[in-house]
Amino acid sequence: MAALQPLAGLRVIECAGWNGVLAGRLLAEAGADVVRVVPPGGDPLAVEPPFFGSTGVSIQSTFYNAGKRTIRLDLGEPAGREQFLALAAAADILIEDWVPGAPPFTAAELRAANPPLAHIAVTPMGQDGPWRDWRVNDLAANALCGSAWVTGDPASPPISGYGNQSHHTVGLYAAVLALAAARYARLTGRGIHVDLSAHEALVTCTEQVLMQWFFPNGTWGTPIARRQGSLHWSGAYEVYPARDGHGVMVTASLKLTEVLVPWLIECGAAQELADREKFPDVVAMVKNLPYVMKVLREWVAEWSGEELFYEAQRRHQPFGVVWNVAEALTKSPQIAARGYLYEADVPGVGAVRLPGRFFRTSADGPPPQPAREVEVSAVAWAPRGPAAGIAPNRQLPASRPLEGVRVLDFTHVLAGPFGTRVLADLGAEVIKVSSAKRSGGANSPDHPYYVCWNRNKKSVALDMTRPEARAIARDLALASDIIIENFSAGVLERWGLDRASLAPDHPGVTVISMGGMGQTGPWKEFVTYAPTIHALTGLTYLTNPEGTYTDGYGFSLTDHLSGLAAALAALEGLEHRERTGQGLAIDLAQYELGLGIMGPTIIDYLANGTNPEPRGNRHPFDAWAPHGIYPCAGEDRWVAIAVRGDEEWRRLAGMLGIEPGGRFAIHADRVANWRELDAAIAARTRREDPYELAERLQRAGVCAAPVQHAGDLAERDPQLAARDFFGSARAEKWGEYGIDRFPARFDGERPPVYEGVRQVGEDTFEVLSTVLGYDDERIAELMAGGVLS
Repeated sequence: MAALQPLAGLRVIECAGWNGVLAGRLLAEAGADVVRVVPPGGDPLAVEPPFFGSTGVSIQSTFYNAGKRTIRLDLGEPAGREQFLALAAAADILIEDWVPGAPPFTAAELRAANPPLAHIAVTPMGQDGPWRDWRVNDLAANALCGSAWVTGDPASPPISGYGNQSHHTVGLYAAVLALAAARYARLTGRGIHVDLSAHEALVTCTEQVLMQWFFPNGTWGTPIARRQGSLHWSGAYEVYPARDGHGVMVTASLKLTEVLVPWLIECGAAQELADREKFPDVVAMVKNLPYVMKVLREWVAEWSGEELFYEAQRRHQPFGVVWNVAEALTKSPQIAARGYLYEADVPGVGAVRLPGRFFRTSADGPPPQPAREVEVSAVAWAPRGPAAGIAPNRQLPASRPLEGVRVLDFTHVLAGPFGTRVLADLGAEVIKVSSAKRSGGANSPDHPYYVCWNRNKKSVALDMTRPEARAIARDLALASDIIIENFSAGVLERWGLDRASLAPDHPGVTVISMGGMGQTGPWKEFVTYAPTIHALTGLTYLTNPEGTYTDGYGFSLTDHLSGLAAALAALEGLEHRERTGQGLAIDLAQYELGLGIMGPTIIDYLANGTNPEPRGNRHPFDAWAPHGIYPCAGEDRWVAIAVRGDEEWRRLAGMLGIEPGGRFAIHADRVANWRELDAAIAARTRREDPYELAERLQRAGVCAAPVQHAGDLAERDPQLAARDFFGSARAEKWGEYGIDRFPARFDGERPPVYEGVRQVGEDTFEVLSTVLGYDDERIAELMAGGVLS
């Protein structure tokens, strides 16, 4: 008998557009029965380009709706409303993006139909606030949250990252909240209404944007993070051109003096770095990082891009060659070795290859197949009864639905710590395992970067080079529900902390490995940071102005998304244990997640041979025109404007004083004449305040938004202020410092606990005594022996 998939038996209604559609896909690929409710005229995503050849079948709809069943209902008619409420009465989760203030059903109506329903309302700006009713697409969302501000060249307009990335971020958050709310409902017998603000969710996922604002005295020298092309905020990552025309993402952040400098000297590229008077140690080199990066730029120009990439990885340096989409798919042996692509029969098209799962579990079923449209009567869900064998715990706070869950956190840098921060904010007890040896630089509680991602966690110090420490770690693992790590492949197995080693004694434990390339395949030993993933998947290449390939995303997008995926994986492990008694082994390859967020573009290449070039802020598939970021009055001030259809264009043209006809009359003309169109709009926006202009355009029904930086978010954004998004935490070293609160409310209440970052080992005694029951004498002996350091 086949093992149950992680979410087998879970019933989900999805009645959502762009911000919720990925959430349904993620739950479906884990085995949930997801029913997508669309209007009588059909799924709005079905008209979204690109299409499979001349078939008229949407590639985007195929990708985002995989694994679902689709039904048509008119929620404005009594019969449709009755059928929807009957479905809701039998469902576990509802994910919707109805217009705030005018939903087809109130939260009270849905709760009356199904008291334990987990109701996730995901909207662009949240359920209240002065910008609640704003129309926001991917371009405007990136403008509002700070993403566009830090992406692109400082001398050019900000760039909105390529390919629906705001929707992917919000979709991952929505999936996490759906499972957290479903767990709460199962344990208490009560449902929750979750108000997820896409805007707030995106602001939490912009790396240095808020870090520099909260900690303005860092080495960055300014509270406002800047656009600086491909150069990372740390100054240690950048894309340089190789001799064959490829870009190479290089970094001076890993084993600088042990590996990188000797390699440069070996090549005759940096003899000055061997001068021990000028550069006595790594600190001196870091202080002179611009010089080190200059040497790297000149050195890269002597290599071919792919040759340098492979040689760097042989030396365990996290370089990445900047590939276009065709190269990303045809030159990577990892894709074939892990069977990432799979074949599916798309109705109206035939057999096509599709991107695989966002992460893998030990209980996966077949890959998700294209959505099927069915009659309402085919959704044979019986009404839910009380969960068998569960005594409701009515003390569990709705805003902390993961209370009672223990997470053992072996992660470092950003991706893993962000994922465990999400779990901790939702109430889980997160025990972070660190050591004095591994707590330098951005992995130290003395660094603002660490502070940003490690709130609400306890800190235990263990020197994992010692067998005694590994024995303690095993005891902690046996007392935990979830273990998360992002070491190199195989480290946890060597320590005896992988699921196979733990399961005989703890069958319910879930172990999540967040390796860059995954636990198998010819690239499993490759070292990656988010910029490496961006480069290898085509994301860097396509996030550029026309004719350029060396910018890319201005922050570590895939680190944030991998963290959210890890939080989702943890919740899938809990759900699977609830149904089977067994936890999961989860292989979360950040590389495959990076490929997944390029899904529609990958399918377009596989099916149609389309190999896109960078196009700046124009829509990737020309569905919106105009679609750009335009200059406004003031230094480096900008507004994002996006138009869908001829009627919206006429409204925009009238407000800006542009002749709507002639070469701009219809959508195809505006796409063809985009340069002239952008110039005409820019000539009008230059004298406008971005906030005032966006407000006027929004009132006229045009999607527009100011491009905001951190200072704007904290001091000028009325939506974040009205929803009390920013707060503070306190730590011994830092005193009181700023934080961004969790981006969702549970029955109107935001998660309330935001404990400041802990010093390494600060909670070791408490955890070993209260969680493991070690007596004082034993702990003292371990401490004296250097095990707890």
